[in-house]
Amino acid sequence: MKRLTLVRHGHAEARAEGGDFYRALSAHGRSETLRTGAALSARLPAPDSMLASEAERTRETAQLLQEHLKSAPSFETTKTLYHASSSTLLEVIRSTPKSVQHLLLVGHNPGLSDLALRWARQFETHAEFGGFATAGWCSVTFDTDDWGSISSPRDAVFG
Repeated sequence: MKRLTLVRHGHAEARAEGGDFYRALSAHGRSETLRTGAALSARLPAPDSMLASEAERTRETAQLLQEHLKSAPSFETTKTLYHASSSTLLEVIRSTPKSVQHLLLVGHNPGLSDLALRWARQFETHAEFGGFATAGWCSVTFDTDDWGSISSPRDAVFG
C-alpha cells in the first residue's frame, strides 16, 4: 500500500522582489503551516519522502512541516512542481521509487486542488471538497506496491 499526502503551501506575502516565484510565507502562512504540521503529525504516519516546488513559499512550507513532523525526512525541491498541472503532478508522483511508502508533496493551486478534487469525488464524505485553502491538505492511500500504477484511492483524509 502507498500513501500520498498533498499539502498546499501556506499563505504568502502579496509581492516579492523578483516576482511570484520569490514570494515568502507571511506570518499567517507560517502559523497555518504549523497547525497543518501538528494535524499531520497527529493523524498520519511520518512520510519517508518529501518533495516541494522550488518556489520560496513551498520550500518554507516544506521546511516548517519537516521540523514539525515526527521522523520527517529531508525534502527535495524541483522546479517541475512550480504551478504544475494535475497531470504533471501525477507524472512526478508515478515516478516515485517503489521503496517510498509515504510521499508528502508540497505544491500550488490550481493543479494540487484539481488532483485532490479528482479523488475527493470518489468518496461521499468528501463530496463537498472545493479545493485547498492555503496550508490545506489531504492524504490518500492506494492498494498497490508501485507508484506507477496508482489510480483510484482506497481511502482519503482531508484536513
